[in-house]
Amino acid sequence: MNRRFFSFGLLFSLIGAAGLCAQEDPGKATVGRVVVTVYHATNGDPKAAGERAVAAPAEVVQRLQNEQRLRFEHYRQLGSDLQPLFRSYENWAQPLKPSDEVLVRFEAGSRPVKGAVRLDLELWLSRKKILKTNAELNGDRPLYVLGPEWRGGHLIIAIGLAPKPKEGQ
Repeated sequence: MNRRFFSFGLLFSLIGAAGLCAQEDPGKATVGRVVVTVYHATNGDPKAAGERAVAAPAEVVQRLQNEQRLRFEHYRQLGSDLQPLFRSYENWAQPLKPSDEVLVRFEAGSRPVKGAVRLDLELWLSRKKILKTNAELNGDRPLYVLGPEWRGGHLIIAIGLAPKPKEGQ
């Protein structure tokens, strides 16, 4: 009798443990996507950004030139990274892969509401945290951060919400 009770108890505990493992972690639910893009801005020779750099899109150039501190003659896009935004976990973007010279850590501060989300943001350059802030990102309006001097110009880091993927993507 004791053996039967023990084996049923063991069986039920194993089934219970398997059930716990099968549950999904609600903190890993994706609540959006964040895109981080790095630009090189200069008044000098745009070729200083390197051969992998491409011209920045016209709409980005126009937005950057509307802000006095971000106004330069030439803009080149150096790299970009698209990462999911989890409900309760921190996320990292590495826009200059494979280099880890520019890293952005972000974590949802609230659930997205009407295309906007509050994020806890950290910008890391050369493995040193240089910026920590809370920011609200809205739709297609990225946050632009004027970074350090680099190759005769400045780095500009854009952090924004990516559009929701279309069905089937």
